[in-house]
Amino acid sequence: MVFERGYHGGTLMFAGTNPLNLPHDFVMGVYNDAETTRARLTLDIGAILVEPMLGAGGMIPATPAFLQMLRVEATRIGAVLIFDEIITSRLFYGGLQEHLGITPDMTTIGKHFGGGFSFGAFGGRSDIMALFDPRATPDTLHHSGTWNNNTFSMTAGCVGADLLSRAALERTAELGHRLRQGVAGAFARRGDAVVRVTGVSNVAGFDFLGPDGPRIRAAFYFFMLRRGIYVASRGFASLNIVHQQEHVDRLVAAVEEFCRDVL
Repeated sequence: MVFERGYHGGTLMFAGTNPLNLPHDFVMGVYNDAETTRARLTLDIGAILVEPMLGAGGMIPATPAFLQMLRVEATRIGAVLIFDEIITSRLFYGGLQEHLGITPDMTTIGKHFGGGFSFGAFGGRSDIMALFDPRATPDTLHHSGTWNNNTFSMTAGCVGADLLSRAALERTAELGHRLRQGVAGAFARRGDAVVRVTGVSNVAGFDFLGPDGPRIRAAFYFFMLRRGIYVASRGFASLNIVHQQEHVDRLVAAVEEFCRDVL
């Protein structure tokens, strides 16, 4: 099972036809809709792949109740629950799974574990990971990768891990909370609902609403860029442990200027 608006790579996106990720028979769940999703979790489903917070889908966090339902149902039907924490593993010291107290069977993590360089990894229950251990069975699953054993990324990751303390992430999460509050307040004072601010911890998503949403989002992107503030073109901002309150204040002030001069 995968989820509507979830990120599942870009395989076959270059083709001029239906942008399928892979020609597999996926079952689509509805994000944050426990009742509808539970009804689609049949006994023939082998794995449930979910982002604890939709990334490219709008920085929308899953509710704890929704993720807990997936945990219970995965156990019931014998499916492997996989958390895609490529984005969310940097939001809290142990990822969203530790923050929420919900443990999946497998987890994927991304390049911030490699100090921002090319890196990706997955891990999980010992019985699952034993399938990749050539010492355990002659029928070992083979896992190849261009960046496997890349000592450059591993070294950068070790240095980054020395800096990425629990206290540093908690401070950055508080800055993210202030950022979302400040941006939401600036748009709210504009008087009409043109944007929905989403996110958790140190990330913020800006979902521009209505038929003019795409045009306003593009204007917002270039407006901020001209002021030396990089906001991803699809509408999100991410803080790191170097950012301070002054950077949050600067971004919020730029949003207020955008609301006054552009909207």
